[in-house]
Amino acid sequence: MIESHKISQAEKTEHQFRLSSDEIEQWDRDGYLVRQNVFSTEENDFLRQVAEDIVNGKRPFPAVHVNHNALVKEGKAQGDGIYAMHKLHFPSNYCTEFLERTRDSRLTDPLVDLLGPDILGINTLFLWKAPKIGLGFPWHQDKFYFRSRFRTKTTVGTWTAFDVADQGNGCLYVIPGSHKADIFQHDDLDGTQQQEFKLARGVRDEDGVPVEVEPGSVIWFHSHLLHKSTDNHSQRFRRSFVAHYLSAQAEWSSPEKVGRGQPVMWIRGRTYADKIYPAQMNVLPMPW
Repeated sequence: MIESHKISQAEKTEHQFRLSSDEIEQWDRDGYLVRQNVFSTEENDFLRQVAEDIVNGKRPFPAVHVNHNALVKEGKAQGDGIYAMHKLHFPSNYCTEFLERTRDSRLTDPLVDLLGPDILGINTLFLWKAPKIGLGFPWHQDKFYFRSRFRTKTTVGTWTAFDVADQGNGCLYVIPGSHKADIFQHDDLDGTQQQEFKLARGVRDEDGVPVEVEPGSVIWFHSHLLHKSTDNHSQRFRRSFVAHYLSAQAEWSSPEKVGRGQPVMWIRGRTYADKIYPAQMNVLPMPW
């Protein structure tokens, strides 16, 4: 059974931002690709302000999905407002502005070439890596986490830079070609913030490549790709927006997963009642 949604005029036209043959070749070889200048400063400033308004109590947002920096929570560092933040989780589920960004054709046209025309959104994050205290995360593969909920060949993550991201303020590192490997064993780590991630076993730092980008750039990456980021030792922020997608042809990993957890959001194309279903079309009402 197929459920159809209205197709916008933009979707009826040729994918303006589809991948080139060189980009597809890079994806197949390396498991990630980068485009510079995808979003303007004004577009990112608008979305950043929405996030800051949430932090400052000017917009409602579920408190359970507002996560502060672990060092601040433990009293090991000082910080207020955005200087004490780690992330907003699931902003596209509660804020129209973030949902619109996840559906932007500049992010999703390339996904059509990687996942097919029918796409769902499964996770979003707005991340602050505050000056001096912003913490990185260890080597991991996204599918290690997503496979517990979804059965699919791959998901695709997108990472949009809101600041210059370089080795000084904790940019992403990747191991090119690691997407061709199976899922590694992931081990627990000590530390409050590190409990958010496990460490892929046996991965060597010397194999990693820094992905330094300018504001407005986007990184697309395969769910098997080994990636990490480092702590922010600079006086600058390193803010980013992360959105993860999968094909609407994917399936639930097990019957008990159906309809559990945060809802899957419709992004573009069709949904399938015998696959990942239902899909949320609009933002959720704010819980009280």
